[in-house]
Amino acid sequence: MLRQLEQAEAAAERLHHPDDAEALHDLRVALRHLRTYLTAYRKLFAKAVSLKSLEDLRNLTRLTGPARDAEVQAAWLAEQSRARHTSSTARLRFRLHEHHAELLLEIRKRFTRDFPPLAARLRRQLERAKDKGQRRFGSYTAKQVLRRGRRLRKRLGRIHGLADIEGCHEARIAAKRVRYLLEPFEELRGAHKRIQHLKALQETLGQMHDLHVLLQTMTEAPENAQPPKRRGQGSELASLAASARRRLTALYNRVERDWLGEARTELDEALAQVASALRKAGRSSS
Repeated sequence: MLRQLEQAEAAAERLHHPDDAEALHDLRVALRHLRTYLTAYRKLFAKAVSLKSLEDLRNLTRLTGPARDAEVQAAWLAEQSRARHTSSTARLRFRLHEHHAELLLEIRKRFTRDFPPLAARLRRQLERAKDKGQRRFGSYTAKQVLRRGRRLRKRLGRIHGLADIEGCHEARIAAKRVRYLLEPFEELRGAHKRIQHLKALQETLGQMHDLHVLLQTMTEAPENAQPPKRRGQGSELASLAASARRRLTALYNRVERDWLGEARTELDEALAQVASALRKAGRSSS
């Protein structure tokens, strides 16, 4: 957990370098890992990390989401409209770039002001947690994997079609948390395969989330509220929206084929095997 905290601090420093296009992404990855581990292991370490620290970390992490969404949407539009050079799409991309820049300024401001003291507080709390020892670490992790695996299974079962934005989002978050718990134990039997399987699910649901948000953005675009000034202008965004919906349908079909139905039961069985390996590893190291 201290390693993820250090990675987050390093990425936050890189936010001030305009040419570092990966700084925000790396910051989000480090923060997501850190939050997952702090939440999963808080009870094991006698709640050394305070709820206030977790809440502050959650709020800062959520601050980065809209900027990432705007960046992804602009990139998708650029890729799809590369051969078209349409004015409506160009204007929407311009607004997304402007919005991303504004959000990034706020992120830099907040992380410069709020993250250093929070990181220092978390470091003190994590050091105290280490002093309390890592007893039952293997068995505790196994329990968390099974618990969060059951939650993932339920979330997948609650997805009601490709238009279920909230259901897909919750399933993606659940898959991410199980995957992050397994990553430090990739060398254990069966863990690597399961991590890759969960990563594929997370990425597929993530692409669906991006398309859901993009379609909402295109629906709310001012161009859709005004009559077209020339022939074909009104269909520019409509054509891109149709492409996004086709891609969304293909992604949902993949989720349905690979992770719903009987595949959910297979996921339970696979995670149970990994949990068993975790318990055995914990006993052998104690």
